[in-house]
Amino acid sequence: MPLNRRRQTAWPLRPNGMRRRASASQVLEPGFKVSRPANWLLRVFTLVAIAVPSLILTSPGYVAFADKLPDPDTVTSATPEDTLIYAADNKTLLADLHPPGYQAYFEPLSQMGTLLPAAVISIEDRNFYSEPGIDPQGIVRASIVDFQTHSNAEGASTITQQLVKLRVVGNEATLDRKMREALLAFQIERKYTKDQILEWYLNSVFFANTAWGTAAASKIYFHTTTNKLDLAQASMLAGIIRGPTIYNPLVNWTSAKQRQKTVLDAMIRDGKITAADAAKAFVEDLSRPAHMFMPSNQVVAPSFVRYVTSLLINQFGAEATYSGGMRVVTTLNPRLQELAQRDVSQNIAKLRYRNVTQGALVSLDPTTGAIIAMVGSANPNTYGGQYNLAVWPPRNPGSSMKIYTYTAAIASKKFTMTTPIRDSRFTYREPGSTESYTPRNYDGKTHGTCQVQACMGNSLNIPAVKVELGVGVANVVLMARAMGAPPYQQHGADVNGNPLFTTNDPLNSYGASLTLGGYGETPLQMATGASVLATQGLLRQPYAINLVRSTSTGQLIYSHAPDPGKRVLDARVAYIMQMIMSNDNNRSMIFGHNSLLTLPGRKVAVKTGTSDSFADAWTVGFTPHIVTAVWGGNADWRMKMTKNSDSYYIAAPMWHRFMQDALDALHLPNEWYSQPAGLITAKCHGQTAWYLPGTHC
Repeated sequence: MPLNRRRQTAWPLRPNGMRRRASASQVLEPGFKVSRPANWLLRVFTLVAIAVPSLILTSPGYVAFADKLPDPDTVTSATPEDTLIYAADNKTLLADLHPPGYQAYFEPLSQMGTLLPAAVISIEDRNFYSEPGIDPQGIVRASIVDFQTHSNAEGASTITQQLVKLRVVGNEATLDRKMREALLAFQIERKYTKDQILEWYLNSVFFANTAWGTAAASKIYFHTTTNKLDLAQASMLAGIIRGPTIYNPLVNWTSAKQRQKTVLDAMIRDGKITAADAAKAFVEDLSRPAHMFMPSNQVVAPSFVRYVTSLLINQFGAEATYSGGMRVVTTLNPRLQELAQRDVSQNIAKLRYRNVTQGALVSLDPTTGAIIAMVGSANPNTYGGQYNLAVWPPRNPGSSMKIYTYTAAIASKKFTMTTPIRDSRFTYREPGSTESYTPRNYDGKTHGTCQVQACMGNSLNIPAVKVELGVGVANVVLMARAMGAPPYQQHGADVNGNPLFTTNDPLNSYGASLTLGGYGETPLQMATGASVLATQGLLRQPYAINLVRSTSTGQLIYSHAPDPGKRVLDARVAYIMQMIMSNDNNRSMIFGHNSLLTLPGRKVAVKTGTSDSFADAWTVGFTPHIVTAVWGGNADWRMKMTKNSDSYYIAAPMWHRFMQDALDALHLPNEWYSQPAGLITAKCHGQTAWYLPGTHC
């Protein structure tokens, strides 16, 4: 095989420490010096010194040298491959994870088609299928050329030797390395088939522009698979191997075209194509950007992908995540994700006049715990767009925190859905504290006496604090923790100025402001907490990964086990909360009838929340098959929305539109829950109400 020997190449390392084949333009001083006129003698010596002893396996010198050789089976070791992340349909590619400058995807020789392998053999090693690992004829030919030209112009490495160089011994320019390379090539040829060797080689060789192996080259340059390459494309790619910089068509088009012609001529010489085929291929338009493409890495649902990537790193490590060749099938519903991103982005864009720049959304399937949609930011180009605000940092949940207050109250049996609460001003002081706390309603008014269900539906703050104190702040904390939404407390900042949060603080460290959102939550946590009500008391931890397989072998690496759910709440309590949160009459005083908190033709449970400083706006709601939590505000909590920008104007429109879109897309009918056994149904002040045994109107 001809190989330009005038420029010795420096071979960069792969992520796993193996040597890469690099650009022919990189220069490395040889480790040994041989005058150019004598170089042909070295080639002949190499042929004699390597080939003959290798054929005489009992040669003591050969045995001693062979004992020091690397294990030839190393050639079979897995090479780094990209990890591919897919949506739940196992078809929609969300992301391609790989180290910088390295993209590789294993593909069997049987799936490469015929053109690219044939082109590579013709230009790199025409005698591949007949030689014993080295090419004696090639060595002699190269020696003659070197002697005639008084240069190191001709190469003689076979494909097998190149494979050994790529995967086993590296490319150090020494006679010792060359001998080890050749001896290993002999051993590998005796142990493995030609097709195996060719497959490993074609999956390892560098095609420039981050492409390692045929699959990556086909995808990056032509956005296709190897078996669909035409002759023009295959011959162009085959020509790159000898000099990934010199023959890089995206950098040196003229050199690449000349090299392509050389490849086509070699294929004609070997009888693989006709002159007419070559002429047609050579004039085919391969120019970019219409016919040849630059490396790119488009990511769908970037916040969700970052979330999944962090999970993979935690479970498998960074190296396996970026180079382990994993096919990851996630829980994301691509259609719902598209709707979620559109609904959040469009609604936030309309709210710029209210000084709102960001939004986030999490949607779960409560029957499994699967994350089916996750929007981490409304606008990646606005401050905070680089973060996944759906999972971090915790924000003030406002009155949406009352979900846990009223759930704890009903579960305690100290309160029922019809217990009257007086909405009147009061001041509370913690025992032993000199500070007092005076809650106020959003509208600054009081509203007389209201039933618990109406106090919650209309999101009245004063009654909520009274109920919280009646059941005990600690019990509200415990309920939130049990439902998967442990409140965060902030404790200063780290050395980089990032706030430090904990969720395991002593129960007595939480104050009465808890029910009004005084402690942080995330959209993922709020969706999780609401999902417990949606499942009638079962907590299923949210998850994002369905399964992980090895791309090359198909071996199952990980599979999510179905979660039957942990019973954390009495189903009867959950049902009472469902009925409170789904009754439009319970919120009519503040929000009116048929507001954005209802869905036409469908029953839905919902709760809003707004921080008292207008920094955060929330809406959380559910049906039996979908739970959605939406947040709106600014990434920097110190930047407030305009006054009176409550959740109904900020978060509710996003929540309403997405829930309607999602339920339609899933073709889900109007559905609701059956009443669990053991509940008492009674009329109270003319309305139907539900009670736990031992409680009443």
